[in-house]
Amino acid sequence: MIIVLGAVFVTVALLAVVAHVVDSKNQVVLVAGALARIPLMASVPGALLLTVGLGPVGAVVGALAVVAAASTQASLRVNRFRRRPTDGTPFSVLHANILLGKADADAIIALVDRYEPDVLTVVELTPAAHGRLVEKGLLDRLPQSFVSTASGGNGTGIYSRHPIDDQQRHDGYVTELLSARVKVPGGPLPLLFAVHPVPPWPRHPETWVRELAAIGQLLAKIPADDGPVVVAGDFNATYDHKRYRNLLTGGYRDAAIEVGAGHLATYRADWTLPPLIAIDHVLVRGAEVTDVAVVDLPGSDHRGIRASLTL
Repeated sequence: MIIVLGAVFVTVALLAVVAHVVDSKNQVVLVAGALARIPLMASVPGALLLTVGLGPVGAVVGALAVVAAASTQASLRVNRFRRRPTDGTPFSVLHANILLGKADADAIIALVDRYEPDVLTVVELTPAAHGRLVEKGLLDRLPQSFVSTASGGNGTGIYSRHPIDDQQRHDGYVTELLSARVKVPGGPLPLLFAVHPVPPWPRHPETWVRELAAIGQLLAKIPADDGPVVVAGDFNATYDHKRYRNLLTGGYRDAAIEVGAGHLATYRADWTLPPLIAIDHVLVRGAEVTDVAVVDLPGSDHRGIRASLTL
């Protein structure tokens, strides 16, 4: 029984490794990828059980499984104690998925007051939700805005403490994808994107595949000398999805990985269990990350994410 149980644990962990590695459009594999960090941990009890049941042979098999599982997650923590440059212009962003406009507007205002972000990005922004935020005084705090509201979960907004220009609404996405140049005083002018590709489940994953690829192509076209780039949003993808990791090329880095924060789980936040998957992210290019953390968003099924940067 010990050997069988150990083999089951190791098999589960190795299947999670496969889900992490493969570039799949299969919904079962994609869901497994979203949750991969949990079954990956099964490699440890599996290795122990195989060692007890099979001796040295089991120890070798178990150790290989542990190494394979650990190798998929190692980069998430390696930067935890890295010293980061402090010279430059500070810039911070707060991102919120507000669940079809249902998140508590007062709570969002409180977050803005507490963290004083330079920019707030909002997805699933309905006309009514935008109206409530304005009524509660968001534009008194972040007076510059570029919004494209929509019913359901398709609206997006950028709210800035500083002037913005070069506003663009990018076509070809189910939800609104917006970008704007933020005129930060005394420093480089970051180009900021607010993104929300559709989820691979329950809808057909082909649209998710296409939109993530399109975001990658959009970011790759930005010249390297065009200043810092910041991409905040609900990517509906975790680090364990290869198509998300494909975005981390050409100088783009995941802010949480940059500070060794590991998986900052943001979904699902409105049920009994704590959030299990990290699908809200901030990507940067041409900027240093000094801090990243999740924040509670009452009324939403997501946690928010905030990132402090040096431009």
